[in-house]
Amino acid sequence: MATRDEAIQAIKSYPDYERDKHRRELELRYPFDTYPDENIGGGRAQNVRDESLENEVSRVLSDPKLIELERNKNAVESVLRQCVDKQVRSLLDKATYDIIYEFYFAEVKRHNADSLAQIIGVSRTQIYERRNAFIEAVRQKLSKPD
Repeated sequence: MATRDEAIQAIKSYPDYERDKHRRELELRYPFDTYPDENIGGGRAQNVRDESLENEVSRVLSDPKLIELERNKNAVESVLRQCVDKQVRSLLDKATYDIIYEFYFAEVKRHNADSLAQIIGVSRTQIYERRNAFIEAVRQKLSKPD
């Protein structure tokens, strides 16, 4: 069961998903070795199959951190898609998308809740209700088992 804080963290980290995924894949592909192999010389096994590629792919596909990143991205993307696709005015519509974009995704925050309310044409209370509805929808998506 995902908490509200986990849902907010998933929303905040959504714009950085590609960067975080790439970094984690690099960490898995090129792990930091504090004790490098100092065995100089030595022989190599002659008839041993090299499985390093299979091991690397297996590490990347089964990494819990990468799986969680993907799950968070899918949950936020799904709720954002609901906001954009909805034609009927509800708590999850285009206005909610604009609110979430300004609160969590914009690099430079230009508007606070009051100015957003004036631009969108709803009350300040509605701004926070829509934001909370979005967070709750993401929380529910994160709580569902895959």
